[in-house]
Amino acid sequence: MSYVKFFNPGKAYLRIKDEVLPEIDRVLTAGDLILRKDVEDFEKNLAEYVGTKYAVAVASGTDALILSLKAAGIRHGSRVLVPSYTFRATAEAVHHVGAIPYTYDMDGVFEIPQEVKAVIVAHIAGEVCANMEKIVEQCKERRIPLIEDAAQAIGAAPIRGLTATYSFYPAKILGCYGDGGAVCTDDASVAERIHDLRNHCKDDWRGWGYNSRLDNVQAAVLNVKLKHLPADIARRKEIAEMYDVALEGVVELPTKRELYQDYIIATDRRDELYEYLKERGIETMKNGYPFPIALTKWLKTQEYESRSLRLPCNPELTDPEVEHVIMTIRAFYE
Repeated sequence: MSYVKFFNPGKAYLRIKDEVLPEIDRVLTAGDLILRKDVEDFEKNLAEYVGTKYAVAVASGTDALILSLKAAGIRHGSRVLVPSYTFRATAEAVHHVGAIPYTYDMDGVFEIPQEVKAVIVAHIAGEVCANMEKIVEQCKERRIPLIEDAAQAIGAAPIRGLTATYSFYPAKILGCYGDGGAVCTDDASVAERIHDLRNHCKDDWRGWGYNSRLDNVQAAVLNVKLKHLPADIARRKEIAEMYDVALEGVVELPTKRELYQDYIIATDRRDELYEYLKERGIETMKNGYPFPIALTKWLKTQEYESRSLRLPCNPELTDPEVEHVIMTIRAFYE
């Protein structure tokens, strides 16, 4: 029986092994391990790729959100609006700066409450969040910071907020071999503040900082992988187009777009389909993001998460493997 992995880091590594290993060896041999040239080079390369003036590399995507909130001046007790449909790190970051997360439902009518001091949007699986234009307009009118959680959507759209935050967790579109993240911005003062916060506020000992540094080995890896990113994104889109053609009328399909971290379908028989595919060697992911009980998951979000399933859509997939996924799904519905 063929086995199709949702994410195949071993195969991804072998594809670029001959490029990556010399870079890792160079960094380790030189002993340039923390905040050296490879990190600086990656920050320049990343800023150029996403189209911002500045990029600051940090230890994780979650840290990127926390430091963005701190740099935006969000204080203890401030209310921050976050999406109900997002990974819990989006709301966790608000909690960990002492602020209060308030949620809004997916595709709902969007009005920023007067008491809100900042808004975070999340671009899930490569799709720009709904109501983005309206959110940007309201944040400008209210003069409150907008933070874009783009952990799953590097390069999906021009950055419209004060910052955009990225995760380089291995399964992300641009992933390293551990944890990593970054904040991108056009605001020089925000970039400077995050630059200081990530390293214990060593440039200003009056403040309390964090230990949130991307190490040079991971930066060297990311500099290699960034060169492959356009081709990887193109391959993900090819796979998505194969699914689009073959699964139309079988399940609910995602919005067509240029960038796919994952390909998410929806069906009232989600759990049955998940087990059916698992039994036949196809690894998928249930598309659910549990929140702590104190935080509201709105109805539309709950309904969608209970019906949606992430299919394999990584660049390592072969056409026969994609066709196997397609035929197995079609067989389930026959």
